[in-house]
Amino acid sequence: MIPVLMLLLLIVVQFALWSHAAQVAQLAASAGDRTARSVGGGPAQGVDRARSVLGGPGSDVISSNVTSEVLPGDLVEMTVTGKAESILPGLSFPVSAKLVGPIQEFRGSE
Repeated sequence: MIPVLMLLLLIVVQFALWSHAAQVAQLAASAGDRTARSVGGGPAQGVDRARSVLGGPGSDVISSNVTSEVLPGDLVEMTVTGKAESILPGLSFPVSAKLVGPIQEFRGSE
């Protein structure tokens, strides 16, 4: 009975780690997207901002990759991928987030 309860507890903790890592990936993509789309920002600054979020304390995202691309129509696509920390041997739980938004620009009165 005890081994079954321990296994259940490990599964619950693993799910919590995966859920947290997914939220961190979404936060990193959001922060990078805001920076990349802002006036004076750009894709490189967006990638740096997303990486700083992923490198922060309590990130729980390992093997992360951040890409930013300018799409036709003045859109920026920010993609964050990685894996959640795993406490179950041999298992890997991927996380990802992708955001697309228009580049902000200042337009003076005409």
